[in-house]
Amino acid sequence: MKKILSLALALAMMLSLAACGGGSSGTKTDGSGDNSVSERTEVLTLRLGALGSGREDDIQSYPIRAFIDYVEEKTNGMIKIQYFPDGQLGQEGDMMDQVLTDDLDIGVLSANVLGTIWQEMYAYNLPFAFSTYEQLWDAIGVNSDFVRIMRGVVDETGLAKFVTSFSAEFRGVHNNVRPLRTPSDFKGITFRVMSGQIFTDMFQALGASTATIAFSELYTALEQGAVQGEDIGASMHLDYSFDEVCPYSTEFNMTPTVNCPIFSNGAWNKLSESEIQIINEAADIAEKASYEYVHNAADNQYARLVEAGRNVIRYADLTDADLAACWDAVKPLWDKYESIVGTDLYNIMLQCCPYYD
Repeated sequence: MKKILSLALALAMMLSLAACGGGSSGTKTDGSGDNSVSERTEVLTLRLGALGSGREDDIQSYPIRAFIDYVEEKTNGMIKIQYFPDGQLGQEGDMMDQVLTDDLDIGVLSANVLGTIWQEMYAYNLPFAFSTYEQLWDAIGVNSDFVRIMRGVVDETGLAKFVTSFSAEFRGVHNNVRPLRTPSDFKGITFRVMSGQIFTDMFQALGASTATIAFSELYTALEQGAVQGEDIGASMHLDYSFDEVCPYSTEFNMTPTVNCPIFSNGAWNKLSESEIQIINEAADIAEKASYEYVHNAADNQYARLVEAGRNVIRYADLTDADLAACWDAVKPLWDKYESIVGTDLYNIMLQCCPYYD
């Protein structure tokens, strides 16, 4: 744990991300000051639920652990966070319901699932908005205009408290039928998609059929042929051995996995102003740690797939014609979702998109 926090603190001092037009606002925090100290006299224990294996090297768990370590250290152990990974508390929809009813203090949940409550969250997954991790992190980082707007969206409903977003990695597209490069390759393949309408729309626009299946049932569904494909980051694809039943992988960089720490109102109202400052600092620290870790891990994960004998097409292997064909297929979704996510969020993503004209 200390190793993760030390790395996170170092990265917080070193990283300065390149802009793509998303813009940043607000005061940057680097967690280096001692102004944030919990004044409570009794330990506050908060429960946090998430997917991801929970291992220290897990790409989704890494920022969560950095977040927890920072909060516990900066509060001198007066705030403890119990971490329940790997869906121990249920699927993401279950954990979201628990947060909204104060039965779970913190849920680190994917943006598309949160989009079923706050449809503006679908802006995170507008297809082909980013081609690099640098663009992604600058646009949706903790101090970005994007996150500031999203906090306001959630605050306005009064249902919960939105802190920031952790991007795990770009989602890969995997199947057991054929290599994928263009929309014509998607035809005749049924993909398991996450809940949230934007993923259904995205894959159907590319010519595929879609089905919504619980993550816990996905391996069996692929093995038995109920679906032939899925879109999951390469790390989870490997961690859960989906490559055994989905040997074709393409790194389209079509959309990122974005996980957002959401606090229940009950938990948030227990925090003092100084503790909220610590939470915000922890989010900044975790985001920067995640950026560096994800950036390096993507290459490692795809290399592992190649070593395992899987058929892999990296983003750099796709031609301009391949990407242009995919973009032409999904471009109408941008027009559809502008009114859904709102002009401000839409324009931030639009400024980053390398294909839109």
